[in-house]
Amino acid sequence: MTREASRLEFLGEMAGGLAHEVKNPLSTMRLQLELMQEDFRADPASTIARRNLPKIEQLLKETRRLEEIVHEFLKVARGHDLKLAALDLAHFLEELVEFVRPEAERAGVTLRLSLRNDLGTPLIDENYMHRALLNLVQNAVAACVPKGGGDVIVEAGRDHKAIGIAVIDTGVGIAEGARERIFRAYFTTKPGGTGMGLPMAKRIIEEHGGYITFDTLEGQGTRFMILLPARADEGLSQIVLHGEREERPAIDPKEVTAQVNAVLSSGDQAIRKKKGKK
Repeated sequence: MTREASRLEFLGEMAGGLAHEVKNPLSTMRLQLELMQEDFRADPASTIARRNLPKIEQLLKETRRLEEIVHEFLKVARGHDLKLAALDLAHFLEELVEFVRPEAERAGVTLRLSLRNDLGTPLIDENYMHRALLNLVQNAVAACVPKGGGDVIVEAGRDHKAIGIAVIDTGVGIAEGARERIFRAYFTTKPGGTGMGLPMAKRIIEEHGGYITFDTLEGQGTRFMILLPARADEGLSQIVLHGEREERPAIDPKEVTAQVNAVLSSGDQAIRKKKGKK
């Protein structure tokens, strides 16, 4: 391990420890504020209640927000114990899209799923991958809201080496000044957001040995692209990875984009062959 890697690991451990130490006092503060809130609500017409209840409710709101930030930070900092098991990826994506569909319909967004070919049953931690992809799809829906609606498409395909997944929206796009910071912890463009959703999604995908990147046009939309190893079941019921990222070579984001496009294109070719088209 290089000196820089060792330093970053140490800082990560320190940050995780600090967040854990902050978590308990925050919980105590919240509980005490909730008790005070109950006391004042018992006699809301009193002068002291009318003067202090709004302040307590504001403090409670901020305390809960801090608790959420600490909770999300700890999930990212600690890493995840992945339980990799054979997953019917097509069915998994179908369920994910149906889960988000009511939210999309309320926002005037048309949500579609495009499966380019048979995705097989790669080894994936279903719970954590659901969390990562759910964040991406919900973000895509939210990006269309300022435009009064739009389209979100989830595409997926597979070749013998890799699985490609793309989440595409016709929303507002990502501003140029935000693009380099989009995966940084605590950075958010959403009101009330914690800025932990995309960093968490990125970490989960990398822990699976995968890559994530995006391209965007401000005012026109964004496409997030995920490249995952097409890990075969190989007769194994489950593999557990204890909070460690798989060893994977560094790949330029443009290469990730090219590989995802290639995987999705190979899926299109397979469909055409299956239909008897040249």
